[in-house]
Amino acid sequence: MKLGIAARARSTTLAAAACVWLSGCALLRGAPEARSLTLDLPVSRSEAVRRTLTAFREQGYTVRASLTSGLNPETEPFRQGDAEAVFRADISGSESRARIVLSGTYHTRGLGGIVRSGEHEVRNGDDPLERALWSRLEQLRLAIRTP
Repeated sequence: MKLGIAARARSTTLAAAACVWLSGCALLRGAPEARSLTLDLPVSRSEAVRRTLTAFREQGYTVRASLTSGLNPETEPFRQGDAEAVFRADISGSESRARIVLSGTYHTRGLGGIVRSGEHEVRNGDDPLERALWSRLEQLRLAIRTP
């Protein structure tokens, strides 16, 4: 009976140590990379839509026209190096406050433009292409914030 209790205590201790070790490894990775930029503005939702559309156009993007593009404007695909990207804004709020969430996706072309990769989200990461696209999203955020 004593052997069973000692073995059970040892296995419980090993399981607890493994959990601590694994969670420590997760902490070393750091925080996940950001995939969107959020702006909270003290303006109406309609003013936020106007600012967003104006910023898209002033930054040189063509806004894709659709029936639902008012609160979810999206750019036409544009080139960034060997990639094609699309930026989006999700606008919500009320008559006194608005929230704008900016995000984007891209895909790369290979073999002379014949082969396309799958769609990837723009992230604030270490990849030079994603860093360039993230910088463009930050420029949009600044343009929207200042009327």
